[in-house]
Amino acid sequence: MKLDRRNHPEFKNIEHINIPIPERIELNNGIETFIINAGTQDVVKIDITFNAGGWYQEKPIIATVVNEMLIEGTKEYTSQQIAEKLDFYGAFIHAQPTKDFGNVTLYTLKKYLPETILILEDIIKNPVFPEHELNTYLNKRKQQFQVELEKVSNVARREFNEQLFGKSHPYGVKTKIEDYNCVSQKDIVQFHKTHYQSNKCKILLSGKIDKTVLALLEKHFGNEDWGFNATVESAQFDIPHPVKMETYIEKKDVSQSAIRLGKILIKNGHPDFHKLNIVNTILGGYFGSRLMKTIREEKGYTYGINSVLVSLKNAGFLVILSEVGADVAKKAIQEILNEVKKLREEKVSVEELDLVRNYMLGDLLRSFDGPFEISSSFKNIIDFGLEINYFNEAIDAIKNITPEEIIELANKYLHEDTLIRTIAGKYN
Repeated sequence: MKLDRRNHPEFKNIEHINIPIPERIELNNGIETFIINAGTQDVVKIDITFNAGGWYQEKPIIATVVNEMLIEGTKEYTSQQIAEKLDFYGAFIHAQPTKDFGNVTLYTLKKYLPETILILEDIIKNPVFPEHELNTYLNKRKQQFQVELEKVSNVARREFNEQLFGKSHPYGVKTKIEDYNCVSQKDIVQFHKTHYQSNKCKILLSGKIDKTVLALLEKHFGNEDWGFNATVESAQFDIPHPVKMETYIEKKDVSQSAIRLGKILIKNGHPDFHKLNIVNTILGGYFGSRLMKTIREEKGYTYGINSVLVSLKNAGFLVILSEVGADVAKKAIQEILNEVKKLREEKVSVEELDLVRNYMLGDLLRSFDGPFEISSSFKNIIDFGLEINYFNEAIDAIKNITPEEIIELANKYLHEDTLIRTIAGKYN
């Protein structure tokens, strides 16, 4: 059949999204495990998440160092041997520390899982954090840190977080170059013993999952309790009111200034979160957003601008972020505030709301295209202990929100006078 390119495909609204629900089981030692059996390829992904993020550290950067150095040597293998074995089997292990969690992920062909899960078990249970590897890691990180501090975007991000949460809060504390000189092998060994335990983790399996895969997981991670089994008190930290509404960090000889605006807000799991996320999408959450149209297309102040609702385990916040021409930073901030005000005072048109609905439903649809995408979508839901029907609630909110609700939510949460501002670069 010949394709007639003069006729565009018929436009159709997304009426239904089939969201596979992970199966929940417990291993023999009580580890909560979620299974997404999907896909056509014989591949397996194992996500293991520990309560071992920056929230739990007593000294700066310890949580990050521990998580990223798990693969740098065990009682059985050196870092080079681990890398060679993974390469031989075509597998990959990725460590990703966050402010709340320490994450370790294995990607492997199913037929090699008996060999690769052995490596995964070894690096989680038996890391030795060799002194020479630690020194190499810290020196490399110090160099990267110094380079990163030259970028106005990183300067603004660090200052914004401190301004938002305070200097002593885990989400606000700023890493300093001296922190890299204060890390000892004893510190990281102790942090690993305390936080990388069977009673402080969850597991998410995705891909071609059958009884063989589950038996291997049970054998290596579920047969008995493992780790130091230390009791850790869940620390609590107060979030202070911002000391000042605006912070300016001057950086000379830059062509762009990084700007951040935002405030402490609700996090996912709150009854208003899904609908507030729609409000945020209208404001700056996609390429056709109001901020993109005004700041980028009409004013030409930037190449891109985003508004994001960030959910952490113990807090949520809004951040509007961009890098704008150094000579228009003040103008850009004023235009952002104007758009927030319009959102509070003027009803969203039916046409704009329908566009946002279709975008958000399409984005959700893409996030469930394949087993690994499904697992990535559910990971935060599982880690944060949210209801498993979270995405169905999101779809219901997208389909049913009204222009009146948008104005109500904008007035409740997004008043422009309450947004703190951080500027790094020039402020003209």
